[in-house]
Amino acid sequence: MFVSKTADHARTRLPRRRARWRWIIAPAVLLLLPFLLRSVALRASVVDPDEGLYLVQAVAWLKGGWPYLAVWDMHPVGAPALLTVALALVPDPLLALRLAGMVAVAATSLLLMRLVVRLGASRAAGFAAGVLYAAHTLVLGGLATNTEILFAPFMVAGATLLMTETLADRAPRPAVVFLAGLWFGLALWVKQVVGLEASALWLTMAGVVLAQRRAGIGGVLVLALAFALGCALPTAMTAGLYAAQGEFATWWHSNVTVLLNYSAVEDGSPGLRRGTAAVAGFLLWLMAAAGLLVLARPASRRRALLLLPWLGAAAVQAVAPGKYFDHYFLMLLPPLCALAALGLEAGAIRAGRRGARAGAVVVLAAAIAALPIATILVPRLANGFGWRLADPPAQVAALARAELAPGEVLFLANWHPVVYALAGIDPPSRLAFPTHLAGLHAPLTGMDYEAELDRVLAIPPRLIVIAPSRWWLVRPEAKARIEAALVGYDRIAAIPDGEGPVEVWRRR
Repeated sequence: MFVSKTADHARTRLPRRRARWRWIIAPAVLLLLPFLLRSVALRASVVDPDEGLYLVQAVAWLKGGWPYLAVWDMHPVGAPALLTVALALVPDPLLALRLAGMVAVAATSLLLMRLVVRLGASRAAGFAAGVLYAAHTLVLGGLATNTEILFAPFMVAGATLLMTETLADRAPRPAVVFLAGLWFGLALWVKQVVGLEASALWLTMAGVVLAQRRAGIGGVLVLALAFALGCALPTAMTAGLYAAQGEFATWWHSNVTVLLNYSAVEDGSPGLRRGTAAVAGFLLWLMAAAGLLVLARPASRRRALLLLPWLGAAAVQAVAPGKYFDHYFLMLLPPLCALAALGLEAGAIRAGRRGARAGAVVVLAAAIAALPIATILVPRLANGFGWRLADPPAQVAALARAELAPGEVLFLANWHPVVYALAGIDPPSRLAFPTHLAGLHAPLTGMDYEAELDRVLAIPPRLIVIAPSRWWLVRPEAKARIEAALVGYDRIAAIPDGEGPVEVWRRR
C-alpha cells in the first residue's frame, strides 16, 4: 500500500513539474535572459552610431519636433517612435535606449518559442530557438538597439500568424491574415527592407493553400488584399500625418527617394569578403544545427521547410544593398534560429524517452549559445563586464554640460550624435548625423548641405568636437571649412577613444 501511494504521488508530481516548465519556467527564462546578457552594454553610450541618431530624434520628438523636420534621417519613423515611447517611460536617455533593445529581444525570443511550437515541435525546441536568438544578438552588432533588433518582434509575430493559417486544415481567415499584415506593416514602419521577408512568407502561405485547394484564386486574391492593407496601414497613416503638415514631399524623399540612391553612394562600407566572414564566423553552428533537419520525420521536415523562403528572403535583404554591414545579417536570425531548434530536435529524436530528448535539445542549444556569449563576455571579465571602462561620449557630454551656457551651441563635426542626447543639448542642424552634413551621405539628404554647414559654422558654435581618426568619413571641402573655422578655437580636451583621441575645441 505504501509503495502504491508513493508511486501515485510521483506520477501526479511529474505532470505538475512539466506544466510548470511549459507555462512558467521556460517563458520566464526567455523573458529574463536578454536583460541579463545585454546588461554588458547597459553603460555603453555607443554600440552603433545609428542608434544614437534614433535617440536624438526621440528626444526632439518629445519636444514636439517630428523626425525629418527636426532631425533628419534616411530611415522610417518607427525606430525613433519606439524610442520616444521608451524615453517617455524612462527619462534617462541611455537607459531608455538599452532597455528598448532588451525588451525587443525578449519579445522576439518568446515569440520564436510560440512559432516553433506552432510548427508542431516541442516546447523544448521552442525554448531552444528563443535561447539561440537571445545569445546570437550579442554579436554582429546586435548589442545596439538598431532597426534589425526593433522590427524582429513584429516579423516573428506576423510569421507565426501566417504559419498558423498555412498549417490549418481550412481556408485562411481574412481577419487573421490582415492582422499578420499589420504586424509586418509595423516592421516596415521601422525599416522598409523587411518587405521581401513579408512577401516570402505570404507567398509560402498562398502557395500551400492553393496546392491543397483550401481556397481558389478568388479567395486568395481576397486574402492578398487583406494582407496588403495590413502591411500598408502604418506607413500610409504616417504619410498622411506628414501630408497634413504640408511635408509629404519631405516624407517621400526620406522614405522612397533615398532608397533608390543609397546603394550607389561610396561610403567605405564593408565588402563581400567581410560579409561572408561574418556569416561563416557567427552563424556557422546555427546553420549546422539546421542541417540536422535531414534526420527529421517527413511530416516534421515539410513543416520546417516552410521557413526556408523566409530565410532566403532575409539573406537577399542582407546583401542587396552591397554594403555588408554586420548588423544587416541579424535579419537572418529569427528564421535561422527556428530552423536550428527544429534541427536539434530532429537530431535528438533517438535519445530514448521524451524527457531525455527534450533535455538533449536544450543542452545542445545551450552549447551553441555559449559561443557568442563567450565572445562577448570573456573579454569583459577583466573590466567588470565593461562597466568600469571610461565612456568617451559620456565624458564629452559632461564636458559640454559644464562649458555651455544656455543658448550656446555644440557642433559634433564627425563624431557620435548620441552626445547631443546625453548632454541634453539640441543639435545646431536637423542634419544631426555627421555623415549627413559634412560626410559622404550628404548628397542623399536632398538639401543644400554646403549652405547648411556654412550656416552652422557661422553661428558660431561655442564647442566643436572632432575625431581626427574619422576625417576619412568627411568630404574634403567640408573638412577644409571645419579646419578653417577652428583657427578661432582652442583645444581644451583630447579624450581617448578606441580609434584615437577625440578633440574638443572651444571658441575664444
